[in-house]
Amino acid sequence: MASFVIEVDPRELRVPSLSCQGADPSKLHRQISKFGASQVGMPLIWAYQSADDVFVITNGVTRATRMAKLSPGTLVQIEVIGRLNRDCAALPSIGDLLP
Repeated sequence: MASFVIEVDPRELRVPSLSCQGADPSKLHRQISKFGASQVGMPLIWAYQSADDVFVITNGVTRATRMAKLSPGTLVQIEVIGRLNRDCAALPSIGDLLP
């Protein structure tokens, strides 16, 4: 599967099981202080598409959390880098974990 870029609501993105607590609070605070609600210069969030068609972040949990918190309703670009052979809808979403 070739990677592709799409725009999604960051609140709908799922966090990987290794990051089930969500964004690191100190890292989130630093990003908010430095970038606020701006996406200017923000690297793409990397995600996998699961078998049940949800997107699971592999790189960018803090960026997705920052955008979901400071710019609700704003879409972010993600690069879908592969497909998972398992369902992931049960994983918590960024929206579930907003501080």
